Amino acid sequence: MKVIRLSIAKSVVWSAAVLLTAALTIAACDQALQVEVPGSADSDTGSLRVAIGSVEGLSLVPDISMDIAYYEISGDGPTQQSFNLETGDSPVVVHELRVGAWSLTVDAYNETDDRIGTGTVAVTVEAGVVRGVSVTVRPLTGPGTLELEVSWLEELVTTPEVSGRLIAPDRSERVLSFEAVTEGSAEFADDGIDAGYYTLALQLRDDESVVAGAVQSVRIAEGARTHGSYSFTEIDETGSGGVDIVITPELDDPLVVSIQGGATSLTAGDAMSVRAETENAGGQEVFYSWYLNGDLAANGRTAEIGAELNTGTYRLDLIAFTSDGRRSGSAAHSFTVLNGGAGNGAEYQFIDTFEASSIETDLWRIGNWTELGGQTGAERVSLQDNNLVLAFEYDTEYYGETGNYRSSTVLTRRSDFGYGRWEARVRPTGEAGVLPAIYTLAWREDGTRQIVDLEFTAPEDGSGSHAVQFAVHDSGVESWETTVPLWFDPAEEFRVWGFEITPERVQWFVDGTVLYEYRYEEQPIEVYVPHHFKLDLRSAASSRVEATNPTEPMPDTEFSYHIDWVRFTPYE
Repeated sequence: MKVIRLSIAKSVVWSAAVLLTAALTIAACDQALQVEVPGSADSDTGSLRVAIGSVEGLSLVPDISMDIAYYEISGDGPTQQSFNLETGDSPVVVHELRVGAWSLTVDAYNETDDRIGTGTVAVTVEAGVVRGVSVTVRPLTGPGTLELEVSWLEELVTTPEVSGRLIAPDRSERVLSFEAVTEGSAEFADDGIDAGYYTLALQLRDDESVVAGAVQSVRIAEGARTHGSYSFTEIDETGSGGVDIVITPELDDPLVVSIQGGATSLTAGDAMSVRAETENAGGQEVFYSWYLNGDLAANGRTAEIGAELNTGTYRLDLIAFTSDGRRSGSAAHSFTVLNGGAGNGAEYQFIDTFEASSIETDLWRIGNWTELGGQTGAERVSLQDNNLVLAFEYDTEYYGETGNYRSSTVLTRRSDFGYGRWEARVRPTGEAGVLPAIYTLAWREDGTRQIVDLEFTAPEDGSGSHAVQFAVHDSGVESWETTVPLWFDPAEEFRVWGFEITPERVQWFVDGTVLYEYRYEEQPIEVYVPHHFKLDLRSAASSRVEATNPTEPMPDTEFSYHIDWVRFTPYE
């Protein structure tokens, strides 16, 4: 009897052990094997016992399963002897093989009979001698297909250009040419991309300025289609902003990567220290690269980001590769650079962080009058957890008696705010039938009024789609309004909303990203100053604009509108 020790390779690719024997008993796939050989060394035939080890790190690709359903094992030996068998189990014994040189192939198939991996080994069968061999079954190495779709808000990009690079682990690059760069979208497709891991870097330019970008780790598999859709909905019109575009392609056992230390917002001139963490590297050396809006910003596990950035919204991407280039992973973090943060010592012409023990009535008038289908009242205006909270009640008994809802509003006592930038960090209610709003209000000496309005509309059709409405009103003139779709639910979290009024135009924005620009030369109303500033929560049916959601609120319910801080920066 001869004893053979067989070790099974463990790796991020599939592993299979193939053992040639005269007869073989396997104790465990990763332990020593005790082998007994019946018969004698004088025999002119031997047996082949194939043991397939545990399968690890099965790859997931977009359009075919990479779960192994069965193996096909074939062998070619002396005097044109061959065999072919199919198995889903291990071990398998093949008897009466001629002594001599054999070539073995193990192919892996999924449940739809797609060949997804292969491995080969050469071995010699000797009479009466047991010899152990191993074969590694890896994903196929032929070309696969990469398809990309990029979209953006058409009205925010005048001269769009989409560029892409596919970066291999050896840092070689392939430029991706996008087609149909029109009407807010562009496409790329190529069925000749070599299988493997890559870093995909995308950038959207407007008149040669980068306005959005994203970087993602991508895997290509032979004969498979890898597809990604990138939606650049946050556009920085100054060329320095970023997007918050969030894509998750399916990868083969990717590295689990995270970004530590990322801030959600920075004051211009400040920096954040970020650090990469990888959970499942398995002792392998990992290399890291940091990208900012699609441009390489730093290499290494740690980086300092933000000190040189202008105001706007940015996306920071982290790409991680193992030293052998076979595994990769990515993570992304979005953040905003602001002129200054509420309460951080920055000087504004007006600011309130609502951190006092009560509402500062020298700054605000609390509504106690009837307007827009609602009775306002101080009992529905409060401070809670350093937030200003406006409440709305649909009291059916009160409504039946008065024809009014119970609404709430606050108005700055100052009415002399000129051109400048109004910002408020708010979390509106998302309930249909009520309308949280941010707006300015100007009473002119001739008795006319003018309003610049931002209203949060809630979906009424159950579709889950969200939008925000912008409007400009003036006495004696038909109102102007537009509705802009959103890529998120405003009621889920606090965001910085607002508008900037200048002598030439009005811009509405969220988290530093401009959503719409209203230019006086193209529109029916020119905005003059000075103005009050106002926030309220009222019935949606009370809107001055017919397009606003007209749904009636739920009877006998109460809703809340939370304001973290507000501020005004004069126009320079």
